[in-house]
Amino acid sequence: MYVFNMGTQLSIDELLNSEEHHADPYPLWKRMRHEAPVFFDKKLNAWLLTRYEDCVEAFSNHTDFSNQLYSKTLGVVFGPTMLDKDGHEHVVQRRIVAPEFVGKRFEPYYEAIERNARNLINEFPDDGVVDLVNAFTTRLPVNVIVDMLGMDQSDHERFHDWYTTMMAGLSVKDLLESQFSSEKQNLGVLAHQQLAEYVAPIIEDRKSCPVGDLISKIVHAEAEGQKLTLTEIQAFISLLLVAGGETTDKGIANMWTQLLLNPEQLDAVLDDQDLFDAAFSEMMRHSPPVPGQLRYAVNEVTFSGVTIPANQAVYIQLASANNDETVFSDPRSFKIDRDDLHLSKERKMGHHGDEGRYGHLGFGLGKHFCLGYEMARVEAVMGSTLLCGKMKNPRLAPGADTAFIMKSGTRSPKEVLIEYDQA
Repeated sequence: MYVFNMGTQLSIDELLNSEEHHADPYPLWKRMRHEAPVFFDKKLNAWLLTRYEDCVEAFSNHTDFSNQLYSKTLGVVFGPTMLDKDGHEHVVQRRIVAPEFVGKRFEPYYEAIERNARNLINEFPDDGVVDLVNAFTTRLPVNVIVDMLGMDQSDHERFHDWYTTMMAGLSVKDLLESQFSSEKQNLGVLAHQQLAEYVAPIIEDRKSCPVGDLISKIVHAEAEGQKLTLTEIQAFISLLLVAGGETTDKGIANMWTQLLLNPEQLDAVLDDQDLFDAAFSEMMRHSPPVPGQLRYAVNEVTFSGVTIPANQAVYIQLASANNDETVFSDPRSFKIDRDDLHLSKERKMGHHGDEGRYGHLGFGLGKHFCLGYEMARVEAVMGSTLLCGKMKNPRLAPGADTAFIMKSGTRSPKEVLIEYDQA
């Protein structure tokens, strides 16, 4: 059995499930990249990829890899979406919805982002101390999505409850171990059902009476003569609420945590708020909210000299790839002025190396590249810029806990406790 020397002789399996690794996975991932870059995790029942080049290749290989595990993992809660499709069927469904989330067609939603951010900021306590997670990051993305969908703003709290319940019901680890009867998963399924019942009459109404909201656009959108069914639209709304909410929620929290832990970086951003764009890119490389993505190897594949048999689950450790020292210099340092990272708008194809710059893998790659990447970036940058109008001289509050925790497939701090001077 392969063994690391980490003070004591422990197997990789033991180290992968140790408290030390859960608290900070990056040291073990570094050793794995050098000494065991392709490793079978018995407890997870999946192969782990840790090197940048291997992860890029896996994300880009649509012949040997499938997304069919979706229906047995996340799809247990959401039901069928484009994520459980491969091949042309996936392409068609993505073409139906994707245009609404990029470029000029997404710009009309900027107003909802700004308005919801301001509303939350106006509710900050008067004592100059705020937990950014509870007061802002967990709320903003969900509230924005509710407005985009054209829902009643009075239902923000209901959607927040559905979001948190569905998210709590998603555990890749538990699902791979076939623990489908857990209470949290059942509650997640129930929350999706409640949301589906809520939106069903609205979807039906928009078929005959479309307005300018996202539901109207999705109901009437088509590609190659195909439209989404009612069930598919309901599942997509749940997916949008959770995936769109969670990535952005944790992304804003992670970015502010790293800036607060690196005061010189924070000072630079406060002096020039346009740098929030670069800070977001560096966060997605340094501390991505989603550390990995699952794929299913339908054929035998080989990475770094290790052959993975057919019909195996493969966990692409994108957070490890993003911190691969053969690609990014001094990867565990948070630096918004990197010259080896492609900053600003994400590159879907990842591995470019133009002028020595490489893309982060925080949103995945290839045909399953995160649909809401632009929405997450705009919310993080615009929301953070507005925060600076409220918080003067922001700094970590005394007693702030900056520890990152892994929960429901995401990694972020439980709180971001900020002390600031009133504007």
